[in-house]
Amino acid sequence: MGKFFKRLLTTIVILAVLLVGGGLWLKSYVAPQQDLDMRYEPIDLKAKALDMVKRLSPELVLTEADVNNLLKMQMGSNQEDIYPDMKLNGAAFELKDERLLAHLNVTYRDKIPVGLLVTYKLVWKAPNVVLEPIEMSVRGVKLPHGSMEKIVIPLGLSADDIFGVGDVRFESDKVMIRLQVKL
Repeated sequence: MGKFFKRLLTTIVILAVLLVGGGLWLKSYVAPQQDLDMRYEPIDLKAKALDMVKRLSPELVLTEADVNNLLKMQMGSNQEDIYPDMKLNGAAFELKDERLLAHLNVTYRDKIPVGLLVTYKLVWKAPNVVLEPIEMSVRGVKLPHGSMEKIVIPLGLSADDIFGVGDVRFESDKVMIRLQVKL
């Protein structure tokens, strides 16, 4: 009987060490690979649009930096609605044609720091740009994204404005907004 309990105890200790080691490895594996923050510079789309009208240009160009600032502004204010059980700590966004790649640093359930890559489809639904989630992954491992909500980004141009949005095109590294002057 002594040998049996000795083997059982040894097996339990080995399993415990493997579980703890595996858990620590997994935590380090999913940890964010880059430092990101939620700082942004406010973007005044109405002022940009008025400047375009003054220069007689029908298109407003939003660069990747403008999109970063707009999204951080929007996501920082209502992040609990976007990512259930996750706190958004930092973000960086890349435009790839009609796709948006969101590099996100989150804390899952206030305990585990995770670096996520979320791919969204960019859709124009007047008067907003809508981000529809397509895929979520951690270091190349795809995760279920069914609980993720669409993100609505209002462009801030209302029906009372002197100009409105005629069309929106998503290009490789910018968003082109064609304005219509209302007379």
